[in-house]
Amino acid sequence: MKTPSLLRALLFLLLLSFAASSSIAQDTGKLAIDSQITRKTLPNGLTYYIRKNKKPENRATFRLVVNAGSILETEKEQGLAHFLEHMAFNGTKNFAKSELVDFLEGIGMKFGADLNAYTSFDETVYKLEVPMDDEVVLDKTFQVLEDWAHLIVFEPEEIEKERGVVIEEWRTRRNAQGRLQEKQLPVLLNNSLYAERLPIGKTNVISSVQRQTFVDFYRRWYRPDLMAVIAVGDFDVDAIEAKIVKHFGHLKNPENAPKRIKPDVPDHKETLFSIETDPELPYSMVQIACKHPVPSQGTAEDFRRGLVERLYSTMLNQRLGERVQEANPPYLFGAMRKNRLVRVKEMAAQMAVVKEGDFANGLKALLVEARRAEEHGFTPTELNRAKADFLRGMEKAYEERDKTVSSRYADEYVRNFLQNEPIPGIEEELRITREAFATVKLEEVNRAADRWITTENRVVLFSAPEKTGLKVPTREEILNAIASAEKVPVTAYDDGMTDAPLISREPKPGKVISEKRDEKLGVTEWKLSNDITVLLKPTTFKNDQILMTASSPGGDSLVSNKDYLSGSMATTIAGQSGLGSFDLIQLQKKLAGKVASVSPSIGGISEGLGGSASPRDLDTWFQLMHLQFGAPRQDAKAFKSLLAQYRAVLRNRSTDPQSVFGDAVEEAMYGDHPRHQPMSVELLEELDHATALRVYQQRFADASDFTFVFVGSFEPEDLKPYVEKYLASLPDLDREEKGRHTGDNRQAGRVSVEVRKGREDKSSVQLTFHGAAKWSMKDRYALRCAVDVLRIQLREALREDKGGVYGVGVSGGMSREPKETFSCNISFTCSPANVNDLIKTALAEAKKLQQEGPSEENLAKIRETHLRTHEKGLKQNGFWLSNLSFYRRCDLPFAGILEGPEKIEAMTSKEIQGAARKYFSRKNMLTAKLFPEIEKPSGKPAK
Repeated sequence: MKTPSLLRALLFLLLLSFAASSSIAQDTGKLAIDSQITRKTLPNGLTYYIRKNKKPENRATFRLVVNAGSILETEKEQGLAHFLEHMAFNGTKNFAKSELVDFLEGIGMKFGADLNAYTSFDETVYKLEVPMDDEVVLDKTFQVLEDWAHLIVFEPEEIEKERGVVIEEWRTRRNAQGRLQEKQLPVLLNNSLYAERLPIGKTNVISSVQRQTFVDFYRRWYRPDLMAVIAVGDFDVDAIEAKIVKHFGHLKNPENAPKRIKPDVPDHKETLFSIETDPELPYSMVQIACKHPVPSQGTAEDFRRGLVERLYSTMLNQRLGERVQEANPPYLFGAMRKNRLVRVKEMAAQMAVVKEGDFANGLKALLVEARRAEEHGFTPTELNRAKADFLRGMEKAYEERDKTVSSRYADEYVRNFLQNEPIPGIEEELRITREAFATVKLEEVNRAADRWITTENRVVLFSAPEKTGLKVPTREEILNAIASAEKVPVTAYDDGMTDAPLISREPKPGKVISEKRDEKLGVTEWKLSNDITVLLKPTTFKNDQILMTASSPGGDSLVSNKDYLSGSMATTIAGQSGLGSFDLIQLQKKLAGKVASVSPSIGGISEGLGGSASPRDLDTWFQLMHLQFGAPRQDAKAFKSLLAQYRAVLRNRSTDPQSVFGDAVEEAMYGDHPRHQPMSVELLEELDHATALRVYQQRFADASDFTFVFVGSFEPEDLKPYVEKYLASLPDLDREEKGRHTGDNRQAGRVSVEVRKGREDKSSVQLTFHGAAKWSMKDRYALRCAVDVLRIQLREALREDKGGVYGVGVSGGMSREPKETFSCNISFTCSPANVNDLIKTALAEAKKLQQEGPSEENLAKIRETHLRTHEKGLKQNGFWLSNLSFYRRCDLPFAGILEGPEKIEAMTSKEIQGAARKYFSRKNMLTAKLFPEIEKPSGKPAK
């Protein structure tokens, strides 16, 4: 029976009036909720959050949050919460089978980026982002959310198909780190229920669980009193609230619903140990973790305590990082981390990646730094820098408050619902931070970690490669190392800060000698007196952001093969060495409280810079650009430190299946060409510091052929003084250079590679198609379309139909210089037993696209996706930065940037079919397969 429209309206108003607005507590210190958020609870217990936000424009982000995860599973349901999440995309009452994905792809949203979900121990969260220019789309979006909440149908046929997908997701995680986690988690979680309920579950359950078990779990835990709906976007709040009430107000909680359990992690007085080895682990690592209950976080005092703790960890981690810069560092990475372990427990962990066979010295150095802070405290200059950096980050967030993307707000509200994280808003957080920093004293910060490191609830985790000759420490040896660290005399920390300016001698300014203006695109072009070209596009997309990229033709293609290895590492070495008179540690301290970064790069056919800054820090930013050209440092200590870190990483590279597979693919494609040799400890010894510095200096010796592009929150006249002083003053050698072909041609014809490496029942597949191709913008776009269509086809064929993969990658691109070529790749992970069948299916789908072209449905999907991507990109600084740089590098008119919609609409099925024939041709094709060393008799994973 249909409800009369008047009665429906009255029911709607009644529900709306009963929706209990979240009260803002009046007790002292309680943090109020941001006034821009509507947070209410319906009579059935469902909570909802609504916020109007215009970034990105014409978009809305939605979350359906279910306070139910794997921790609520019974022994016979392990993996069900995650499996159920998969089934939400495989058929609901109003969206049969693949209709849900088809609907969202049909409106230009991408599966994965705009449509996704995750399941953890404690919750399941569904994510959607949709355009807001069609009421029908909005209505369907709310129907999707409602269907997920209580109308998943669990078709038996779809359950059977999805078993394989979930097992393949399980398989992708089967590696050294996954095996290590399985051993460490039960110890870390002290054999609590959490240790027995990993979200991915048990494969024997996944393979056999019946439909009724899904239904029972779904009805038990997917209920309104455990749910939240979150909506943030460019919409009318009242209209969205009405839709939430309409779609979720009628949901009912099941009778005799079980109480949502809140399991704890048991305390323990003794120290627990997990000492593990694995033949595929790349390095040795030690952690000392101390567990504590999650503290309260709802008041201003709680917020202040959190700030003080962050100041402490920031300063300690800065000190720990400095030790890595030593010529012979005691450890390769060291840090103190405090984070939530599970919902009810947090942990403070001291961790270090240590040298093989020398864990004691690494662990000792890690612990001694904590003792140094404990006994002597931090210095006033350290505290000032930590405050400046943190406060600057908060101020930047405040400046961008009206330009913050909706997904960031939505994720914050998810945490509020699940973890009671305060949401007072950035204005209030900044106010509290300023007030706190005005009163926080050094003594208070020095004592911030007093409760962190304890002997109770302590867990020691040690992991190392399993190899002949490498001795693993015993529990006693680890405890002895901890005890010996307590006896090491420690002296006070020397900050070593300098007040010297970044640039010791003021550069002689040049001039802007000519100016052009593209009114349609809002782009200004300057020619400088030293021949540098500068492109400037002011925008209002961000309030506190300017992006920069700069490039010059040449790159390491102009470096001899003999010097290539050192040259390819030149910018990495430079980045570790600091700038001008400042080593890296001093430079980081000098830049405290600044939002300004610049990074150099040397690629195959070009060298360049990239960076970003706040308009507040222009002088510092341009100084950094200037120094990248004329003041790289030759720091022997930094070079030795870098070598030590690389040796540790490379020492066990040959035990990693994916590294061995990648090396075999590279060799098959390029033979023994010197520019395609796999990095090894032996090759590392050929790295020459002086050669690297010389290559860097050569590549950045002449600024005259550089083009700088600036996009962001500025006016050209704001930048002009800095451009003339710091860029126009750079050297002009008037060199004419161009990247060259170095003879590293890909192997022609059909090439096959088969590698046997690894202990897991897992294979990797890579198919590469390549060859010569005439470069044009039209052909480049046709290739992109063919790749996107094939990606849809392969997802449907390999994942949805066969259940043989969790995901499949399809990519492709064209090169214009130094030769006109193309390359396309198909890659996936699967059961070894299914490798050949899935390759056959993938090639059949490519052939189908070549013979029939894309279906009308898939053509419409990619058109809509490309149009939405272009629409969104036009409002992003990064889009303009990359496109202006690309169009200038290719000597194309900038007007083409705005012609995206016309280009998209003009692309035909026949042109995509032609691109598939050309770019997925098997004439030049590499087929690479990775199998385990011992292949299992079937594709089923071990139970």
